[in-house]
This record gives sequence, structure tokens and C-alpha cells, in this order.
Amino acid sequence: MARPICVLGNANLDLVMGAIGAWPEPGTETFLPRSDMRIGGSAANTALVLSRLGAPNGLISGCGSDMAGEMIADRFQGDLHRIERFSDPTGVSVGVLFEDAERSFLSIDGHLAKLDLPVFLRQLKDWPLDGAIALVSGAFAMPGLLAHQEALIDHLRLAGAEIAIDPGWPGGGWTDASRRAVRRWIGKSDHVLLNDKETCALAGCADLPAALDALQEGGGAGARLVVKCGADGAICRNGRETIRAHAPRREVFDTVGAGDAFNAGYLAAIACDAGIETALSAGAHVASDVIAEFPRAQTRISLTELALAS
Repeated sequence: MARPICVLGNANLDLVMGAIGAWPEPGTETFLPRSDMRIGGSAANTALVLSRLGAPNGLISGCGSDMAGEMIADRFQGDLHRIERFSDPTGVSVGVLFEDAERSFLSIDGHLAKLDLPVFLRQLKDWPLDGAIALVSGAFAMPGLLAHQEALIDHLRLAGAEIAIDPGWPGGGWTDASRRAVRRWIGKSDHVLLNDKETCALAGCADLPAALDALQEGGGAGARLVVKCGADGAICRNGRETIRAHAPRREVFDTVGAGDAFNAGYLAAIACDAGIETALSAGAHVASDVIAEFPRAQTRISLTELALAS
């Protein structure tokens, strides 16, 4: 039986639209051919895909008391979900997709500033963490938690959970302080889920192999360093072993949330006691399948026999 997965982090409203050749002139109106309004935020994205995979999971997060908040609260009503309501407006992110495959985001924090350590500890009081996998996702999107992320990880580990982290990209860029913080989190984690740009920027290295070496030497020797490489699949550095998985080719319009979908596939396989190679393949296949959809669906996703083989 699969272990439950506790996903802690950010949930907000996403509005994704495009494609556009260039930003329009101020004072004008541009009509775009496609759009999708959906629940977003890295933690919520992962929890949604975990549910589509049939993996037992719970989202620990919050939302505002407006219409967007109602949308989030209504979606996450299962026994393991814990969504705290705040009087602040729900955070919103508008993603604009460009014809050259680039994308830009316009976002407001809204309620995300209220997601702090006391909120998470309160929601975790009766969560069955012993033997579970706990993913802390989107730390840099929650300024109220940032200084206490280590304390949250310590709490989860003491409760018996296996730790995964995906902090995302710091809003102020990779400073010495943000690098030191993430390196400390890595030293307390079992699975570190980053993309290739984040890995190189965090390590301060120009190429990925050197970045993985630096992170291992800097305190990450006990963690599985998982790097998401988009269409090129994924890499895991586990001790001295480097494992690779390829991603199936898909025609893609909207890549928003690809890394979060990968996290869901990878952790769902880990929760079924799959090996690293199988988990990497599961993550790559699930991410490819999810981002091939526009708008995003809520239908069930099945991991392939390859992804489920241990």
C-alpha cells in the first residue's frame, strides 16, 4: 500500500493565456486565442496531480475568503487536506505565454504572506506523518515561513516523515543568504527537487555536473539530488551514482506547473517503494502528459508499467 504524501506550501489562482508575440503598447487591448483559469501554486499543483494519480495525499495550505479562495477550498476537501481561510485576498498569478515559448508572470502575494510556521503546525496536529512523505514546496513564495523553514522540516522529521523539498526560485535572486538557507534545508532532506537552472544558480556553477558535485560537498551527501531538465528528462545524483531518465516528446503549449507535475509522479512512485530510476521515469512521464493538456484536466492518470516497476 502506498504511503501518504503530505504536501505543504502555496496555493493560489492561476490565469494562463497566450500566445502573444510581444507585450502590447500601453493603453491598447489585445485578444488572445487561448486561456485557462485554474488552481495554481507549486504545492497545490503537485497535490492536484497526486490526486489524479490516485496517490493518497493531503494539501496543507491556505487561501483567502474571496471567490478564488472558495474555488481552492472547494477543491481540497478530503480527509487529509487542511486549508486555512484568511481575510486577505487570495494570491493570483497571471501567466502570459509568448510565441517563442517564453513566459512571463504578473503576481500578487495576497494570503500567501500569512502562511507561516504557526499556521502549518496548527494544521499538522492530527496529520498521520509517521512513515509518510512530506514535501515542502514553494518556500520562496511564502515570506512568512521563509525564516522558519528549517524548524518546519525538523518538526516533520521528528514526526517520522521522509522529507522532500522544492523551494523554487527566490524572488530577490540567488543571494548568499538564500544559498546558505537552501543548503541547510538540503542537509535535512531526503529528496531535493530542483530544475537545472535552479541547481546551477544555487551552486554558483555554470554546468550541471559541477553544480551537483558542489551541492553534495556542501552538505547534501545524504540527499537524493533530483534535477528536472524539461524536455531532456531528469537526473538524480544519489551518492556517487548519477541516474538519468528521458522524457517522452509531446506537443506543448503551456509548460506552467511542469516541475510540480514531475514532483507528483516522482513522489507517487517513491511512496510505492519504487527505485530511483523508476521514480525519475514516472516523474518525467507524468509531467509530459500533464503539460500536453490545455486546458488542464482533472481526469485520472495512470503510471505506466515501467513507472510502477520497482
